Amino acid sequence: MSSIVNRIAAASLALMPMAAGAQAVSEIVITATRTEEPADTVLADVTVIGRDAIERSGAASLAELLRTSVGVETSQNGGVAGLSGIFLRGSRTAQTLVLVDGVRLENPTSGGANLEFIPIASIERIEIVKGPLSSLYGSGAIGGVIQIFTRGAAAGSGTGTSQEAALSTGSLGTSAVSAGLSARSAATRWNLSASHDQTDGFDATVPGSVNYQADRDSSRRDSFAAGFAHRFSEQVEIGFDARANRGRTAYDDAWSSPGSAEITFRSDAFSAFARLHPSAAWDSTLRVGSTAIDYDYAAFSFAPRTRSRTITWQNTYALDSGSLLFGIEHLQQKIAGAGVSTGDYAYVRADRATRSAYLGYAIERAAHSLRVNVRRDDIDSVGAQTTGTLAYGWRASEQWRLRASVGSAFRAPTFDDLYSPFGANPGLRPERSLGWELGADYSRQATTVRTSLFASRILDAIELDSDYVPQNLASTRVHGVSVDARKSIGALVLRAALTIQDPTGKWTDPATGEQRSGELTRRARHYGTMGASWHGHGWRLNGELVAQGRRIDSDGAELGGYTVVNLGAAWALARDWELFVRASNVADRSYQTASGYASPPRQLLVGVRFASTP
Repeated sequence: MSSIVNRIAAASLALMPMAAGAQAVSEIVITATRTEEPADTVLADVTVIGRDAIERSGAASLAELLRTSVGVETSQNGGVAGLSGIFLRGSRTAQTLVLVDGVRLENPTSGGANLEFIPIASIERIEIVKGPLSSLYGSGAIGGVIQIFTRGAAAGSGTGTSQEAALSTGSLGTSAVSAGLSARSAATRWNLSASHDQTDGFDATVPGSVNYQADRDSSRRDSFAAGFAHRFSEQVEIGFDARANRGRTAYDDAWSSPGSAEITFRSDAFSAFARLHPSAAWDSTLRVGSTAIDYDYAAFSFAPRTRSRTITWQNTYALDSGSLLFGIEHLQQKIAGAGVSTGDYAYVRADRATRSAYLGYAIERAAHSLRVNVRRDDIDSVGAQTTGTLAYGWRASEQWRLRASVGSAFRAPTFDDLYSPFGANPGLRPERSLGWELGADYSRQATTVRTSLFASRILDAIELDSDYVPQNLASTRVHGVSVDARKSIGALVLRAALTIQDPTGKWTDPATGEQRSGELTRRARHYGTMGASWHGHGWRLNGELVAQGRRIDSDGAELGGYTVVNLGAAWALARDWELFVRASNVADRSYQTASGYASPPRQLLVGVRFASTP
């Protein structure tokens, strides 16, 4: 494993520029500041995964796609629809906030976003911002924020009508189909899209696991998305974005039979907005949103119905000395359903509200940039938390930019943590963190290198003990360095990413009072990716290597390091048509990202794609 890490490190350094060139054009990102801003002026470590990159990756699940990004580790209990976990710079799943089209996607029971319910085909673009962001987004944004923009939310550019469709089939009884239609005029845009994927799957657990069942675990997912916006004038625009996912997945556990171990699920998101421009200096947006995550177990009576409803009023105002950001937000979370609000073992509490206000100031002066943000969140039964961020950037030359930031963040205990009838701990305190980052970014025409030195300390971090009961640790800390590099050589694009970190925790043994320390579960000390793609003469070829070091799991089991190689190719059959093939886990490597659960074996996928744009 160390040899792979050495190769990734060497590749990252090799991509450092040796020749002069013009500075690359920066794309626009939203998540890092809650407003549109060029990526090369953002004072945070940001990764953008566009639609082209998503299609080239051929990833079967969102977790599989995200793990190719710098600073991101994932876990998955089995196949594409198995329970997913995400670890951003050593933070755990519930410490990373996920947004869909600007609206919080969060299961109030676990704090996660159930990423396994979201098919890849429904996603247009992903922005990943690393570092504490509670000063902008509130609870949960300790490790960072991941924002998913769905196909129905894509505004596009130009005018006219676009159509697209894809059909694929492969090993393990896998097949997928998707289609989309969009149109845009000078004042109006709309989008419609749908997708379906299914697989016969593989055995999700390994022999010897307490959950082992000797069967194949299949899954099926359907997704529908729509978006509409109309600009009445330069001062007024309204619109909505909507997404619905439906599906089922089989799983293995010790309390079910192969015939009854199945979950049906639903994940919805809706957002409506009104953008106003009362004056040349003032932009104002009112957004109402709702997300829902529901699922049913066939083997027993447990059917959570979770709802999160948000109202946000956000404003930006241009000043002579900079720009001002201010807003208020109200979040209402509710859980219900069999085994949650009804039955013999109902949760002690089934709803809570969060009232928030935030303020930010940004200034640009010659080569210098400064950002200040502060936010206050008042959460029912948890209390009030105030967080802040201070960031500074200096463009030392046309190619080099240096940045530094420090910020605080927090996460409120989830409904499972506090109110579950099984394994809850009502005495839990909110997690509180302080993190800092130093970064150096280099960009020329054919080369970009982004280096970040980071550290965070989380007080009262909530982790499961050996009996799977949440406990406040005395503290956890993660410090490390990441490098993300990309270089173009004609039609060839090379990329490499490496993260080296030290994730550790300290806690007090409740029986003896003894202070102990150890590794944080499912987080490696080193992980990274390497990739190459080539485009020419009607062909697109790409390959990637994903590597992760050893880890431990909650049950004390050691998860060995692994390396996975994926290959892909596409050939332009005719105008707007291409044939593609994807081979994943080419060496058929057997590995685990969650104790007792198998990862996907070698798989081959072939398909055809159509895309017509004006």
